[in-house]
Amino acid sequence: MPPVPPPPARPPARPLASHPVVGFIPWILFWVIGGPATWETATIAALIAAIGVMALSLDVPVGRGSGLPGRLSHLKLLDVATVVFFAALTVASIVTSRHDVAELDRYSQAISSGALAIIAFGSIVAGHPFTVDYAKLEAPPQAWHTALFKRINLVLSSVWAVVFGVCAVLGLLAQQSSVKGLRDWLNWYIPIAAIFLAFRFTQRYPDQARSAQGR
Repeated sequence: MPPVPPPPARPPARPLASHPVVGFIPWILFWVIGGPATWETATIAALIAAIGVMALSLDVPVGRGSGLPGRLSHLKLLDVATVVFFAALTVASIVTSRHDVAELDRYSQAISSGALAIIAFGSIVAGHPFTVDYAKLEAPPQAWHTALFKRINLVLSSVWAVVFGVCAVLGLLAQQSSVKGLRDWLNWYIPIAAIFLAFRFTQRYPDQARSAQGR
């Protein structure tokens, strides 16, 4: 009897590629590093990180019938959109004047949060909620076309779209306030709390939805 071949090794990048937090690393770098004197550094660092995050998906094995060649079928919408956004922002940081860079920095929170909101809302309108790309790495293929799977990802992507939209509005309001303490709340504390709650919801809602479905 011929020996049974061992199962294929799990790609080392799979745990990282399947975690939504990793997709936000370029944005976090941009928020932390960005400043009037460091705008160019922040955009370039975010672009390099975005390319690195997108490359992680190329280590994930691709199933048959994906419709895309090779490993490209597991590129995530969020990762690709992030690379495009920061590539455009890097070009803008290079060709604009120092005064314009300072203006961009003032509204960096609103611009980046607004871009994320557009990506999230756009993915829903296009019929491919961006969280689907992460969910497919954890759920079996037979679950991908079920009503429950689609509803879970529609809800999760909608929550993120609303959170990013709110953060963008708060970023705009922060620039209209002359009170520094209030600006910090609008630019940082409230958005961080909202994003944290969104992550917690993302962790808990799928199990709650599946439990309710099984009742």
